[in-house]
Amino acid sequence: MPRTALVPATALAALVALPPAALAMPMGGTFNGHVDTQSAQPMGAAGQVRITKTASGTNAGPGTPLDGAAVRINDMAVLRNGQGRLKGTIVFATPTGSTSSPYTGTVATDAAGRVTAEGEFREVKGKGEFAGLKGRGRFSVAHSSPTDFTGTWQGEFQVPAQKTSRR
Repeated sequence: MPRTALVPATALAALVALPPAALAMPMGGTFNGHVDTQSAQPMGAAGQVRITKTASGTNAGPGTPLDGAAVRINDMAVLRNGQGRLKGTIVFATPTGSTSSPYTGTVATDAAGRVTAEGEFREVKGKGEFAGLKGRGRFSVAHSSPTDFTGTWQGEFQVPAQKTSRR
């Protein structure tokens, strides 16, 4: 084989041996949740309160790896007259792995007392099947009662390259 033919062949072999690049994919779902614990602490200013809560539920995302995942939420909001900022962490857990995402957003309470929230989550941390998963996106939540709510989320995720055996 001529020497010039070896260079492209060697380059092609090197490309084939490279690990596949991470794939970007949109993913989303809805979840129903229930407040498990909640505490409200009045703060210095009139009408200002800090609320901490834990909640749990189930995610629905047909066709996604998080369909049927258990959802756990820990967050804290500082509200003034029913409006304010929110920050927390949401965890999606399946039998084969979990994701954890910090989030921030805003909370609003309307004249009828209905509570809604919306915001952004970032930098997903994954374990097990989801190790290496990264992403960011948006969420919204609407309470149907003081303890029950429905949320939606949508984001772009980088799925890690598939690991291959070196045997």
